[in-house]
Amino acid sequence: MKRLILLGDSTCARKEEAARPETGWGEAFRDFVRPDWTVLNYAKNGRSTKSAISEGIFDEALAGAGEGDAAIIQFGHNDSKPDEARRSEPWSGYVANLLYMAGELGRKGVKVYFVTSIARRRFEDGIVVDTHGDYPAAMKAAAHQAGVACIDMTVPTMVYLQRFGEDESLRYFMNFAGGIYENYPEGKEDNTHLRPEGARWIASLLASEMAKLEEVPPFLECEKKEREALSSISLSDESVR
Repeated sequence: MKRLILLGDSTCARKEEAARPETGWGEAFRDFVRPDWTVLNYAKNGRSTKSAISEGIFDEALAGAGEGDAAIIQFGHNDSKPDEARRSEPWSGYVANLLYMAGELGRKGVKVYFVTSIARRRFEDGIVVDTHGDYPAAMKAAAHQAGVACIDMTVPTMVYLQRFGEDESLRYFMNFAGGIYENYPEGKEDNTHLRPEGARWIASLLASEMAKLEEVPPFLECEKKEREALSSISLSDESVR
């Protein structure tokens, strides 16, 4: 059975029950993967490209990878953090770390896909603002250098958030009043991490963007007509509402 390896941060990671309803998009992405593929989610909360390598997370994923497998790599949220353990500058350490991951996986026959960070839900005067700086552009440059596909999720998620608006977009994130969820009696104000609706939205959107690639990933669970439907996903679709 082929393996799809997910490497990333908390937006992708599998969550503990004590954190629910927080849900990583990697958990929801299983619904868009063929049944003859196994999904191995190595994404961890708070990790950057630097810490995923230094802590051995990447080595663990690499050890179990083999010819014909695939890997989705999405980092960036934490590479900009100020602490030494995670910080990597976009045009130096970040690019170098991505090239290292792609190179090591490629040598084992793994098909690599870079995915830029999903947008945070941050509005200023009613307009969604970017919070990722040069990291998405740096990832695209690294993908070009490594010869791997790069799926932009930063811009599409910003566009959707703008369309949803400040109020409607709340339902996708861990931003809610008290008395709704047992794990958060006082409520929560978190515009980075996702609820189940948000995880499903991101997973669906990522599948739709991947379906547009010239070479559609072999792990995607959809025939040609279904890929076309995913590619034309609209705000009226239940998968994104």
